[in-house]
Amino acid sequence: MSERLFIRLGNNINAACAWLVWSEQEQEIIASGELADARALATLSERAGNRPVDVLVPGDAVSLTSVILPEKGQRQAIKALPFMLEESLAQNVEELHFVPGPRDGDTLHVAVVSHELMQQWLDWLSDAGLKPRRLVPDCLALPLQGMDWALLEFNGQMLLRRGMADGISVSRSWFDTLLPTLLAASATPPAIACYSPFSHDGADCQMQPLELPLLVLAKGCLAAPFNLLSGRYTPKREYSKQLLPWRKVAVVAGLALVLALVNKGFSIYQLQQQTAAVKAETESIYRAVAGNGRVVNVRAQLESLQRSLQGQGSGGELFEMLGSLQQAFTQVPELKPNNLRFDGSRSEIRMQVTAKDYGQIEKFKSLAGNRFQLDAGAMNSIDGAVTSTLTLRSK
Repeated sequence: MSERLFIRLGNNINAACAWLVWSEQEQEIIASGELADARALATLSERAGNRPVDVLVPGDAVSLTSVILPEKGQRQAIKALPFMLEESLAQNVEELHFVPGPRDGDTLHVAVVSHELMQQWLDWLSDAGLKPRRLVPDCLALPLQGMDWALLEFNGQMLLRRGMADGISVSRSWFDTLLPTLLAASATPPAIACYSPFSHDGADCQMQPLELPLLVLAKGCLAAPFNLLSGRYTPKREYSKQLLPWRKVAVVAGLALVLALVNKGFSIYQLQQQTAAVKAETESIYRAVAGNGRVVNVRAQLESLQRSLQGQGSGGELFEMLGSLQQAFTQVPELKPNNLRFDGSRSEIRMQVTAKDYGQIEKFKSLAGNRFQLDAGAMNSIDGAVTSTLTLRSK
């Protein structure tokens, strides 16, 4: 559908909410307006209809930052974003929602917003019967038009986008104080796509066609680098209303399937009876050989019995492998193994380790990797420590 409803929310329920219905196909505004506060969002439910709903939220409520990803284990590093950014954030990471965004080489851009604000915005929309598909920081919806920065004044707020995934949203008075510092940090005067009248010494302001501020944001919203509706907030898919007429057909097909399953179930029941007889015979054989009257998992117990009868004699190999790891444990003394398993048939040690941080595990992997083939599982942070499972095989 080419028509979309755009809504810009505030930081609190009493803040005004601007809205606009835009036809991308016709390139025209169908309707627009401003609500006194978020309590009036329910008046937009009829306008929404079947139109997609895209929501803009204040950029000053979202922290836009970045991290440098390590050369190895980047997927695990992305999962550990909260703990990589913990020291630079004022709130506990458990209270925050982290959204990974675009990459620039080894740099990953990240948006951080409190769960409290996310739930607040979604509650307002849910109470109004509105289901958003996107939740975007307003400053990042500004189209760059191939320039370095983009600037727009919206209801007394200055929205400034600086590049691909960085931006701010501040009051006009604070912006005038902040801008010289931002310009001084830039190696060359940035070219700025200005959607509102603005001029400043040291800034190359290139005026764009003057349009309704929310229309400017609507045009750039779909290309924004972040959608805050991710992770636990990802919208659930809904079946189209066009499928409802097929409901009766689905019911009939379901009944036919049930009858087929009943017939199949009878055959399965017969097979289960045969399987139970074989299992009972197997357990009887195990008791006769092992002299053990208690059977919990006959397959596992038979395998254990087989290993004990074969006598693997692999203790020497285990101690030799542990000796090769001594140097790695010495150089990373704070890394401790929690448990260890050895498979002599595969010359493989599997152990769970605990360290203070991600870097210690990476250092240990690098040292051990000189002597062994090493596979590492996911890294998890629990009670201020990082755990991982390492599998080492002789080269």
